Amino acid sequence: MSETTSVWIAIGLDIAMIIYTLWVVSLGKGNGKLPVDIGIGMLAWLALLHAGQSTKSMFPSELSGIIFLVIIFVAVGVVGAMLFLVPQIRKRLLALDQQQLMLMQGIRVFFGANFLMMASLGSLPKTFGILDGWTHIAAGFFGLIAAFALARGADGIRRAWFANIFGVADILIVASTLSLVLLPTLTPYHTMMYAVFLPAPLWLWFHIVSIWKLIENRPVVSQEVNA
Repeated sequence: MSETTSVWIAIGLDIAMIIYTLWVVSLGKGNGKLPVDIGIGMLAWLALLHAGQSTKSMFPSELSGIIFLVIIFVAVGVVGAMLFLVPQIRKRLLALDQQQLMLMQGIRVFFGANFLMMASLGSLPKTFGILDGWTHIAAGFFGLIAAFALARGADGIRRAWFANIFGVADILIVASTLSLVLLPTLTPYHTMMYAVFLPAPLWLWFHIVSIWKLIENRPVVSQEVNA
């Protein structure tokens, strides 16, 4: 598979993630319609990301793994600032219940499948690509299972905790391995960066918000069980 084809598959997945995320946001209490304005902002960021990646102007040619990992976490911080400091976005995010927050992770199964394909074609180191692919598929699957369990009242809280812990660990391990071990081989302009700098920070924040809500609502859940 050519590099151009790989890039367009990555862009297609990012666009699918954007549409899916907007749909799930529209399910939140009081949200209603698709948040087109947020979608335009996400597409604009994707366009900037593509411009930086295609022209290789986003990062210096020589970049250490530690510095790249710091850049990833800075990007996560910037995304978090936008999520919580922009009132319209914060309102929509906090209106999501646990089912919607878990649903957000479901799209990861397709990214995992893409990583498996890249590993099979030699675009990613085989061991890393296979492990990353399966853990992403598992993270998305566990999110969907938790969402279904929460909707059905089938021990959903415990499953949500597991999905969140697994999903956060997956993101952190992949980011660390990519930066500290594989960066010299892959370079900062590998196709995988389309996932690292757009969906991954959002998935991490959806996990964080879900965990925060689980902790905040724990006493209420306990009282309901005792009743």
